[in-house]
Amino acid sequence: KPQQQHPSSEDSSRRFPWLSHSMFLVTMKAVLAILILGLATWRSDALSMSSPKSSVPATSNNNQISEMNNLQSRRSVLGVAIGSMLLPSVISSSPAFAEHVTSTPAQSAEAAAARENLLSVIQQGKPDAEVLAAIDRLKPFNPLSPTSSAAATSLEGEWRLIWSVNDDFSPLLRLPKPFKPNSFQYFGPIAAAEVGEGRVAQGLTSGFLGTSQLWLSSGTEPLPPKVVEGANAPYRLEIEPPFRFQLGGRLGTNQPKKLIVEAGNDADFRKVNARSKEAQLAGKNVYEQVYVESNGKGSLRISTITEGDPKIVGTILIHEKM
Repeated sequence: KPQQQHPSSEDSSRRFPWLSHSMFLVTMKAVLAILILGLATWRSDALSMSSPKSSVPATSNNNQISEMNNLQSRRSVLGVAIGSMLLPSVISSSPAFAEHVTSTPAQSAEAAAARENLLSVIQQGKPDAEVLAAIDRLKPFNPLSPTSSAAATSLEGEWRLIWSVNDDFSPLLRLPKPFKPNSFQYFGPIAAAEVGEGRVAQGLTSGFLGTSQLWLSSGTEPLPPKVVEGANAPYRLEIEPPFRFQLGGRLGTNQPKKLIVEAGNDADFRKVNARSKEAQLAGKNVYEQVYVESNGKGSLRISTITEGDPKIVGTILIHEKM
């Protein structure tokens, strides 16, 4: 019986000084989840060698780099946990620009159809290639511009991750439903109350974590937008240290957070996350927001990593505002 084989929390504290008694239960749950994840990952690796389903169309060979680094990232349970949270935590809570742009009735109808199609293929669990095609269909209708000042509140609040592509990005989110946690992002005042002013936060909770929540927070810096013809250009964000990885309670519970890892630069944080030397020496992560709605609850946001850690470059995320 698994419970009979668990070491006592006192023994664990002697072996791992950073592991407190109150964190012991969550850690044991995490170990169980990682064992389950290992079985799923071995199966996924086998399928990826025999089936084209595992390949996602891309404009570069970044996904190949991710596959090469896959085994290395599994060396650290803590690294897996942090890696699963790194990407969704980096969207700015107060970007310098954004506003709604006007469109003709025909454009509005086409945009609505593209949006409905994207949600439909996600809800039906269609292959990644179909979801990516639906994203490409919707991106030209990005309602936010990176050249004005109306987006300070567009990202504020709580966002739930509903889809992502890049198998190595978030291993914990590939766990079976009884163990799979939910992933959330927090921006603006709601983030400031949890992790401090000027910071954004990502949370993993429920599933094997129960009522506990893993928190990862960082800073961001807006970058000059790129020029995109025929559509609003995505605004770009550079992820800034310090990075803090903590264990606490769910949003709004005011439960004190216990620091697990703090890193003052990208190299140190990636080292903790079991990244390769190449990844540790890479530049800061850069994220593009390619589609952002600001219609309150139910708004969609699509973002992608374009520079930085080669392990996660090319990842695409879709979030829904709560």
